[in-house]
Amino acid sequence: MQLAGFRRSADFLDVQLAWRDQASEARTRLRSALWPAAQASVAAGLAWLFAHDVLGHAQPFFAPIAAAISLSTSGVRRGRRILQMVAGVMLGIGVGEAASAVLGTAAISVGIVVLVTMAAALLAGVGFFSEGMMFVNQSTASAILVVALHKHGTGSERLIDALVGGAVAAVIGVGLFPAEPMKLMRNAERELLRSLAGALTHIAELLRRSTVAQSDWTLAAAQDIHSQLAALAAARATARANVRIAPRRWHLRQAVTVEESRISRLDLLSNAVLSLLRVSADALDEGETLPVGVSGGVGAMADVLTMLAHTPQPWPDELCSAITSRVDGAVAAVGSEAGARAPVIASIVRATGRDVLNVLPRAAG
Repeated sequence: MQLAGFRRSADFLDVQLAWRDQASEARTRLRSALWPAAQASVAAGLAWLFAHDVLGHAQPFFAPIAAAISLSTSGVRRGRRILQMVAGVMLGIGVGEAASAVLGTAAISVGIVVLVTMAAALLAGVGFFSEGMMFVNQSTASAILVVALHKHGTGSERLIDALVGGAVAAVIGVGLFPAEPMKLMRNAERELLRSLAGALTHIAELLRRSTVAQSDWTLAAAQDIHSQLAALAAARATARANVRIAPRRWHLRQAVTVEESRISRLDLLSNAVLSLLRVSADALDEGETLPVGVSGGVGAMADVLTMLAHTPQPWPDELCSAITSRVDGAVAAVGSEAGARAPVIASIVRATGRDVLNVLPRAAG
């Protein structure tokens, strides 16, 4: 049983998603991360300069750590990361200082400090502090550093360094160079549309050929779609936060509200596509013959999503009109096909078509 489960996991890891060119995506990630990384490097240098040269701290390593890790290589949710980072460092310093005074710096002290710090971070991690592992990890790392490098009376100095790093990160990442909210949301939307289009293109080809999908392909495709949905949710949260707290983005509040309302409909579109994948894959697994209109409808939905994914926004009216006509034709073509699963797939195609049209700007309807 365990060996079979291991083999299924290995098979899943080997599944290749054709629309995910790993080398190309690595280059894209690097290009998109260069500007945030440059900001993080400048923030780290300025944090060290201020703590070392202005405040006179001999080894202000917490200042550049807090600045660099808070900004990192992504412009998404920087404000939350800064607060998580600084709060985590403060908690870790407090626990580390207290533990060093009581337990010293022996190996067992480090183990106890890690356990106590993690427990304290989990208890204190309410609200957005519980998102991800930044708060817990930074609390623990800071406590370990305090114990390992302990010198009497330096706790307050390290605390100030952490605050300096967080303040510099906030000024650079939130005040001076906040992420552009519209671009952030549209980039995330494009990646989701690419994922949806790629999955539908593949399943449409399998339907056309009456070929069973590769083992665990449906699961891999679904996980890719869910991953892009999570990235879109993070982009939307960042956009909302930026237009609230970043003065340079206040003028975009109304535009972000309208755009986010439109993008929120992608949740329904994604659910429809996931249903299409599951039902279509089940039909193929059981050898059911599906009418040509059904596979054509799935292929048409793949085509319109591909067009949207590869067209820069805002989408031109001509494109929206062409997609509307294509969707209407595909929905009419699937009709009320006979068969065990064909009516279900036809119904989902129609629902997918409606969701595609709902994602289009209202003016294009």
